[in-house]
Amino acid sequence: MFTKLLAYEIRSRFRADARSFGAFIVTIAVASGIVAAGLPGVSGSTAVLAYALCALTPVACAIAAMADYWKTLYGQRGYFTMSLPISGKVIFWAKNTRIMIECLLALALAVGGIIAVASASAWSDGISLAEYTAGPRSLVAGIPTSTVVLMIAVQVILSMSWIVQACAAMTIGSEGRFNHLGFGAPIIGFVLVYVIDQMLSMVATFFIPLSVTTDGHFSTEIMWTSVRATMGTDGQPSVIGIGSYILVPLFALILGAWASRSIEKHTSLR
Repeated sequence: MFTKLLAYEIRSRFRADARSFGAFIVTIAVASGIVAAGLPGVSGSTAVLAYALCALTPVACAIAAMADYWKTLYGQRGYFTMSLPISGKVIFWAKNTRIMIECLLALALAVGGIIAVASASAWSDGISLAEYTAGPRSLVAGIPTSTVVLMIAVQVILSMSWIVQACAAMTIGSEGRFNHLGFGAPIIGFVLVYVIDQMLSMVATFFIPLSVTTDGHFSTEIMWTSVRATMGTDGQPSVIGIGSYILVPLFALILGAWASRSIEKHTSLR
């Protein structure tokens, strides 16, 4: 049933996604052409706007997808969703998987858009793309490629965890016992989840034995030990804790399990 519901979810959003992603591709193509033309006073500002569009596209996609999550579960379409002979677990994770797919596609398009605009800028300046991106690449020049790739991957996983948490907050906040609060209940849920996330991140960063050294290698040294060693000196900690990359996704899984049960046992449509 999960596969069937996921396929339905993808089909239901296909036209809207195709329009949005298509408009993005056309906009970036036009912007790249303007940037490559090297028009004084125009190409530079167009490049800035194009980079901003690329940065905001995955965020806008996530917001639109989560709005659809709310509408199809707790809006008028919620009655149809809840009439399906499917468990709450399948409903929750199928919808979240579809949102993740949309966001990953948006992220891929955003990265492609950045490369396209950067290539156009390099062309306009008469230099290679490697020369144009030398500055940003120098920031990670001393870090092993495997570390960079892994850190990007876990950051994507962390972002997906935030999506699960947001959907779970909407679902738990829509239980019958919170109906008198209206949409205020999910808002309170968002705030509580954010606060807990920050607390977990702080504890995990300082006290879980998983970190990255200043030269980009993984370590099991606890960051708090390094911080204590540098207290009262001008030195900096020798490692940066990354335990939050483990604890926050685990918290998301717990909220996902709670939300799955909530859909099945405590849903109350307004």
